[in-house]
Amino acid sequence: MIPPKIVALREGDLPAAAAALSRAFQDDPLQKYVLPDPVERAAQSPGLFTPLLRYGLNFGEVLTTAGSPAGAAVWLGPEAWKVTPERATAAGLDKLPAVLGAAAAERFFSVLAAIDPYHHRDVPPAHWYVMVVGVAPEAQGTGIGQALLRPMIDRADAAGQPCYLETAQPTNVAFYEKLGFDRVVDTREPQSGLRLWTFRRDPAAPR
Repeated sequence: MIPPKIVALREGDLPAAAAALSRAFQDDPLQKYVLPDPVERAAQSPGLFTPLLRYGLNFGEVLTTAGSPAGAAVWLGPEAWKVTPERATAAGLDKLPAVLGAAAAERFFSVLAAIDPYHHRDVPPAHWYVMVVGVAPEAQGTGIGQALLRPMIDRADAAGQPCYLETAQPTNVAFYEKLGFDRVVDTREPQSGLRLWTFRRDPAAPR
């Protein structure tokens, strides 16, 4: 199998990357909680992923596949992993209530608020954060997911810094563990009933 070519997301490819992430997360438990109706979810999810990708372009790094984006990973470094109100506004996250509807946006932000304290508690400030990563269903199983994560994992290793991420998707647990991430938190968010996991990957020893 030819390894997928990974490139930095270009501004003009942001809508296609948002569409790919929307397909990737169509059956994700968090996304189903935020937007319960599948037709509405498919239609409105690009409006959720667009500001997340914008946040990465503004304050971090976004990796995607060459050509038409089949997925994307938003990486935030040690200086930008804290989502401040000013950065959120610059990326358009403050407009989510208008984009998704007030109730859906409230569901989304309530889950983030429940899991965010673990991020501050369980990893030192100097780390790399995977804000979102996903691969469209038609491209899954081709190595793209690992390819989107490996360059920044290697960069974090070289700097002696850990990586951190969260997921609500049970099928992701084994995938992240194969990449060297360790489960830190396995919890049930009481309001949504969602099972949530957090992961930390400590830097590998130099080869």
